[in-house]
Amino acid sequence: MDNEWLSQQWQGLGAGFAMATVLISLLAWLLFVWQQRRWQQEVADELEEKIQQRTLELQITLNELADKNRQLEQQNTLDALTGVRNRAFFDQKLVAELKRCRRERSFLSLLMIDIDHFKAINDQHGHLAGDAVIQQVAQSIQSHLKRSSDHLCRYGGEEFALILPNTNSEGAMLLAEQVRHDLAHSQVRYQQLVLLVNASIGCYTAIPEPLQTSSDFIQAADAALYQAKQTGRNKVVCSELSQHEVAAQESESHEQNQ
Repeated sequence: MDNEWLSQQWQGLGAGFAMATVLISLLAWLLFVWQQRRWQQEVADELEEKIQQRTLELQITLNELADKNRQLEQQNTLDALTGVRNRAFFDQKLVAELKRCRRERSFLSLLMIDIDHFKAINDQHGHLAGDAVIQQVAQSIQSHLKRSSDHLCRYGGEEFALILPNTNSEGAMLLAEQVRHDLAHSQVRYQQLVLLVNASIGCYTAIPEPLQTSSDFIQAADAALYQAKQTGRNKVVCSELSQHEVAAQESESHEQNQ
């Protein structure tokens, strides 16, 4: 072997080692990049999982808050004694139905219902007996309502109000008579007492005019209720002020539908 051949061999080996070093470095770099991407993917997956979990927890919390708000809102519109809607709900609902019926040119009926001789019940048998009467009257009236759009409200004390959208005078009077008749033929039992209960009902029906307000409806129905009280109680009276107006409106509505 001469020196030239040995030199060539050493040069070949050096080139091989250099190539191997490059390949090893390249493989190490690729491994590092792969590990980095894998770590980044694991971090991203973990982060996404945490985000989804937090999103789910937030959605559950929001749903729970919405349910609690609905419960609070419902509690704020319910009468504690009877479970029917309260005066605050009545005031808002009547205004809303008045606007809707005015816009749609449809009938709106309002019934004001007052328990007859209620003060005598309280005076003779006590307020707890009076509460029992109010509760049963509310249940009895509620049992006659078949539409979700009809709303029974405790207006105050022993007085109730019925909001009946899309109901003409004939339908309102028919329902009022059914309620009155049912109350007159039922008994309220409280402890050892058996109490007979009657109610007077005032009714007002109209297609709301542009200038009519909820106070106008209440005043007209109250006037009819007052007349029922003054002429013997235990009866239904339709507001005299509204009878001509309602007849004209119903005639106009009938002609438009033909």
